[in-house]
Amino acid sequence: METTDRVRSLPLLVGIVDRPAETLSQVARSPRWRWLWPTALLVASIVIYFAVAAPYLQQEARRAAALQLEALPADQMAAAQASMERFMSLPFILVSSILSALAGTVISWVIAAGILYFSSLLAGEDLDFGRTFAIIPWTWLPFALRGFVQAAWVAWRGELIAAPGLSGLVATGDRLQDARSLSFALLSQIDLFALWHLILIYAGLRGLARMRAGKAAWLTAAYAVINLAVRLIPVLIGRAFMPGA
Repeated sequence: METTDRVRSLPLLVGIVDRPAETLSQVARSPRWRWLWPTALLVASIVIYFAVAAPYLQQEARRAAALQLEALPADQMAAAQASMERFMSLPFILVSSILSALAGTVISWVIAAGILYFSSLLAGEDLDFGRTFAIIPWTWLPFALRGFVQAAWVAWRGELIAAPGLSGLVATGDRLQDARSLSFALLSQIDLFALWHLILIYAGLRGLARMRAGKAAWLTAAYAVINLAVRLIPVLIGRAFMPGA
């Protein structure tokens, strides 16, 4: 039975495109092993992206370190530089970036399932948290595709994406200034892949709880707002430790 579930999970990758509500409903009804395909694709996209981007991330880290070293007294500079070098090696940057992205993904899944579960309860719908969580990896497939696209772009251009999503509308060209900009962080989360993700969230609510279209749309909008707000928390924390914030 488990083998059958694994085999039958493959056509769901096609169904998530043309029949998302029905597909996510099938996943929720029989979730065993069906997390494997979307999770494998997401892990692959993360590993491939950082394998391509790591040298450029290292360059960015060295530039940031140089700015910090300039502010230190000469007698402290050598010791600080030696300490920083350990954290700017290519293997360290590659492994730490991949592990951070994977951990962030799992945390994001839990948060997303929690938002949908509790907002649905407040709206008078009785969702099962386990089934809600089961569909979340499938709604993350657009982000897996985004990872592959971004990896191809970085490999082609030979540079990191300076202004992802709609952040180009407010980008200043100064990476440090953009890194502490809330509007930059907010708009960087908005692109076609994020829109597709929200469409899958809407389809999941419709398929999982048989919600009316209007209620599912409102809950999807609430999910989008809360999710964006949560993603701004790291920026707010980072601003507290940035000079000139």
